[in-house]
Amino acid sequence: MTLMLLGTALAVLKLADALAQSLLLRARAELAKAEAAARVPGDKPAGGAQ
Repeated sequence: MTLMLLGTALAVLKLADALAQSLLLRARAELAKAEAAARVPGDKPAGGAQ
């Protein structure tokens, strides 16, 4: 029984780790996109002022 619980706990931890890695990659991609957009000169002033 203890081994079954340990195995289940390890599987849950692996799943949580995979989810965290996925979220981290998505956040890094969003940050890179936002930084790239901030560097592109446009016709709007920085900071969103009109």
